[in-house]
Amino acid sequence: MSNPIKEPKESYRTLQNLDELKSGMVIAEDVFNKNGHVLIAAGFVVDDVAKLKQFLTLHKVDQVRIRLHATKYPVKAKKPKQEPVTPAETQPLDLTAREEARLQKKRQMETKAFQDRYQVQKETIKTDFQRMVKGEEVSKDRLEAQVIEILKSYDGTVNVFQLIETIKKDYRDLYAHYYQVTIISHSIGTWLELTPPQMKNLTLSALLHDLGKEQLSPELILAQNKLSTDEELEYQKHVVIGYELAKHYDFINYDMLQAILLHHERSDGSGYPLGLKQEKIPLLARIIAIADVYNTLTSPNSKGEKKTPFEAVKIMESEYMDQLDTRILYIFLNRIGNCFLGQLVHLNDGRVGEVIFVPRVYVYRPIIKLKPTNQLIDLSHRDHQKISIKAFAET
Repeated sequence: MSNPIKEPKESYRTLQNLDELKSGMVIAEDVFNKNGHVLIAAGFVVDDVAKLKQFLTLHKVDQVRIRLHATKYPVKAKKPKQEPVTPAETQPLDLTAREEARLQKKRQMETKAFQDRYQVQKETIKTDFQRMVKGEEVSKDRLEAQVIEILKSYDGTVNVFQLIETIKKDYRDLYAHYYQVTIISHSIGTWLELTPPQMKNLTLSALLHDLGKEQLSPELILAQNKLSTDEELEYQKHVVIGYELAKHYDFINYDMLQAILLHHERSDGSGYPLGLKQEKIPLLARIIAIADVYNTLTSPNSKGEKKTPFEAVKIMESEYMDQLDTRILYIFLNRIGNCFLGQLVHLNDGRVGEVIFVPRVYVYRPIIKLKPTNQLIDLSHRDHQKISIKAFAET
């Protein structure tokens, strides 16, 4: 029986004066400009109070509604930071060259720290997984420490979805996949406002979700060509192998074991190993399935080619609605676009720009501010249908 998504009771208050805004407050309702465009999405966590007040004042917004309910999360678990959404017809606030350079340097430092932390942690995860494959002792505290270390990715100002794109370099790096799926699953769990015990179970089972691949041949799990029927059946065994390996550790509970075993089940019954449908698939497995699909789509192949997150969103929206939990997928697709605000991108016509606005309807066709002219291009407009995001630019 699957666990329902628990909706905590909320209470709200309208701030009549923007001077009442404080860091850490959560915006309760979408904030619109006079033309009906969303300036700030509900759920936005206030970080830079001065910048937000300036932004709202510019658009003649003098009051906002905030949540009073304080959701508690595990240690180090923070909501992915977002930036206020800028509407299509509005120029964003201009930064001075000095301030822009300072922010860029800070971004580069945070990105480098994330990459360095991953390289160190990758070896620790590899050691732990190899010990588990051999049936050797791996303590609960050690694995939970791994999760806490991964969640440090939320501590900076660069959104975690932008950070994980910087370590998608080598299709052979399975540990990058484990690491990224853990972060993505944690973000989804946060957006769903899961309870602390659910969050704890989710993040650890996400880290272990492909443990069984450690016993498959590298040629099989890294194959880039379509697998034969026999090869596909052999590959599918990794979920059962992972379940069997994990169940020998008392601290890996039933919910986590089910997530490891069933994260390849699909809502339409086309998944494996049991062919379960819809709500019969446990909640944690449904969340990890979405994280797994998204990360697989945005990871490189043997030629080093990979889809951008915006391409992945379009594919998930058009091809996976029958296979993945539609409610969770909708929340994921509705939230992920804003995770790339501020991201530099290469367009297919050779130009470079910054993502400054992501529409809710066409998440995969954002508004780009070109560099260095600051010209705005709305990729969802029919005049720009031939223009697309080719790749993310290096920080």
